[in-house]
Amino acid sequence: MSPRRVLKDLWVVKKTLIILLTPLVFLPLGLQVESREARCAYGLAIMAVYWITESLPLSATALLPVVLFPMMGVLPVKAVCRNYMKDTSMFGLGCLSFAIAVEEWNLHKRIALKTLLLMGSHPKWLMLGFMLPTWFLSMWVNNTSATAMMIPIVDAVLVQLRSSNHTSDPDNDETTTLTLSQHDTSISEREKLPNQKLQKSMYDDGREKDSHSFRRLCKGITLCVAYAANIGGTGSLSGTSPNLIMKGQADILFEEYGLESGVTFTSWMIFALPGSALCLICAWLWLSFFFLGKRNWFQWRCRSTEAESGVQSTLKQQYKELGPLSFAEVGVIGHFLLLVLLWLSRKPPVVTGWGAYFPYVGDSAAAILVCVSMYFFPAHRPRVFGLRKDQEAVQSVPSLLNWSTVQRKYPWGILLLLGGGFALADVCEKSGLSRWIGGELSALGSLEPWLMNLLLTLLIALCTEITSNAATAALLLPILAQLAMNLSINPLYLMFSCAICTSFAFMLPVATPPNAIVFSNGHLEVKDMIQAGSVMNILCVAVLNVAANTWGTAYFNLGVMPVEFSTNSTAVDVVVDNVTLPN
Repeated sequence: MSPRRVLKDLWVVKKTLIILLTPLVFLPLGLQVESREARCAYGLAIMAVYWITESLPLSATALLPVVLFPMMGVLPVKAVCRNYMKDTSMFGLGCLSFAIAVEEWNLHKRIALKTLLLMGSHPKWLMLGFMLPTWFLSMWVNNTSATAMMIPIVDAVLVQLRSSNHTSDPDNDETTTLTLSQHDTSISEREKLPNQKLQKSMYDDGREKDSHSFRRLCKGITLCVAYAANIGGTGSLSGTSPNLIMKGQADILFEEYGLESGVTFTSWMIFALPGSALCLICAWLWLSFFFLGKRNWFQWRCRSTEAESGVQSTLKQQYKELGPLSFAEVGVIGHFLLLVLLWLSRKPPVVTGWGAYFPYVGDSAAAILVCVSMYFFPAHRPRVFGLRKDQEAVQSVPSLLNWSTVQRKYPWGILLLLGGGFALADVCEKSGLSRWIGGELSALGSLEPWLMNLLLTLLIALCTEITSNAATAALLLPILAQLAMNLSINPLYLMFSCAICTSFAFMLPVATPPNAIVFSNGHLEVKDMIQAGSVMNILCVAVLNVAANTWGTAYFNLGVMPVEFSTNSTAVDVVVDNVTLPN
């Protein structure tokens, strides 16, 4: 058998080989050094390899702490399992259940189409029209779902813009990008087609005739949706998994010293929402300039062309297909406003919130309360006391949310991933591994804090291009928190920056699901994403560091480390379930 054939056979089973060989490769780490830190590092190394290579599903790898650390005598199994259902996990459960209700009643599509109608049809405004609803929706629903919902709308608009590119002067950017042709395939029909089938049925006929400028327009409009989804996830605590992981690990760390982390829904938005909005503006300016060119970007007109009017007609038709605002949509909107009001008013920054009267209640309780309410709130106007105008007999009125829908659509793996991250942080903290790694990295103390934060965020933004953002946050947050404490820096200073920059993955299709979705649409090449994404990484990291060193520092007092961290850090023993574990 030739060596080439052997390599091919091994490549087929590469994931199995990684799973089997990784524990053997790192075995000397766990055997030669007799300490809890070394045994914890052994388990951490195994999980890091599995998460980076995805040889095991991410959620399956997140279950390994239940097996690895108790077997190696690092932490009792009861203490490890406690981390899999925390306050932050319930917060995520409530938020994602609400997002399912939004998707179930097509409210996200109505918001997207209405925004596009308001923004206009000139290319740069069309691009912004796609970015705004995607960015907003990604704060509340899964960014993958927001992207998948927008792509059929993008396809409908691009199909309408295609025919003039085959008949107009390719050097004329305006006529090339703005003339329309009618197409008889609606968004609702195209949503039922898989991406590859969609490409073959709709684009293969005329794509080879597209001019260079029209191809650039297609690249820009599709890519802006993915970037807006990635950026939008950073704007709220419920936006993406790293945000929840950061809150959970910050709570674990601060509770060790008898403190509250101060990371709530309101405080997260105060820190992250302005930066997220600035990143969105930077993304729009950069993508419109890069893909449309300065001639098209600086072009301003008061009158709409025939082509732009055609785009508006197409969008109006798609909006009309949704019908009038339903009772269920109104109910979802009402629950959304109630949920946000409860979150924002619990601990507002100036006045006393309702949380002062219910000190045991947190953001997760508000999320679960609204979620439970949606299980019995009617989706149709009930026929009670003449409230229903029709005389049709109704046996039962469905609710806004039902368990079968949640069971089918809920991303249950996220709960395990959150729990695995919390368990890993807890084990690293209690075993002393975080302190040891933080001590080894203390050489970074020669740098100014702002410079260290800048270098770390750039490095993490590059790493997350090839690794899961949730896995990256779970692995690095406990280490960076301990590094900050060793350098007498508030841990939140590095933790906020690390968690948010894991979402700045703009350069590769495999970096995030939104990137993969828009890349599979067929307009983009890898070099397009690298060229546009490299600048986006720099811009977003710069905005994040400005946020951390200005209003973030002012609000969270990030320039001062709590006194308790220095006075209580000399403990030498950890007691868990009446078992003393020496450090």
